[in-house]
Amino acid sequence: MDAFAATRLAIGAGFLLAAAASDLRTRRVRDPLWVLLGSLGVGIAALELAYRDEPGAAWCLLGSGAILFYMVFYGKPLLDEDGIHLRPIRITGFALASGLFLLGFGLMGSTPPSTRPSLTELASMPIMVVLYQVFYRIRILHGGADAKGLIALTLLVPRYPEAAPFPLVAPDPRIQSIVQTAFPYSLVIWVDAAIVSLAIPLALLAYNAARGDLHLPQALLGYRAHVHPFPRHVWPMERITPEGEHVLVLFPRRGADIDSEVGRLRTAGIERVWVQPKIPFMVPLLAGFLIAFLVGNLLFALLGLPAG
Repeated sequence: MDAFAATRLAIGAGFLLAAAASDLRTRRVRDPLWVLLGSLGVGIAALELAYRDEPGAAWCLLGSGAILFYMVFYGKPLLDEDGIHLRPIRITGFALASGLFLLGFGLMGSTPPSTRPSLTELASMPIMVVLYQVFYRIRILHGGADAKGLIALTLLVPRYPEAAPFPLVAPDPRIQSIVQTAFPYSLVIWVDAAIVSLAIPLALLAYNAARGDLHLPQALLGYRAHVHPFPRHVWPMERITPEGEHVLVLFPRRGADIDSEVGRLRTAGIERVWVQPKIPFMVPLLAGFLIAFLVGNLLFALLGLPAG
């Protein structure tokens, strides 16, 4: 494992451990943690580019990704619930990031063919910064911290790290460049984290079975809890409708007024209800980050794709 890969592994694991601890305590991760992580990623990437004497195309692509990264955290959006706003500074930032991306892509044509796969990986950095924001907007990513964490990790590890003898599961060398281009590294982290998250329903099922609450499918999604007092960091899976009907909701609406729903349950004389825990995604994300470095792409391993 080279020094850059080892540094990224240590920094990423440390920051994600802090994020996981905060997520477990409060179900929140403050923005300064992600800003610092992404800033360190930009700094490490710049040192690596200088050390390896990489061409100007690489610097343009890094600059494009860095501008888009800071725009996630600073400045007001162009589009919000009040409509579209013309914000000159933000428009200028998008224009500059787009210009650097197009310039970097154009300069790739004048680089040796052997360097182009690496530059193509770097080009995925600004693309993934934008894509993770889109995923958050359309609710593929459910939490703002989830999207910001993946964006920061995109800057920390913009390309597949040189971490030999890791990962243990790597694509066949004949298709490796194609895989690394089509499957950016932060996407590997996210997919590995999502696969780790699949263990949560099994853990809930085992917990409910041990308590004698083996009612499917709700036993895969939550557990029974008292409404006096109502636990923290959960959504009620049962509610009283305006017509007074007591119903089970397998997938609670995230924006619901929990206090009023719990109040109606108490008024109806219900003492125990099924609840769905607010899963702290930073814990699987930490696991996914470590697995991506040390094991590799779990999806490829599960699908039995060719390995080297």
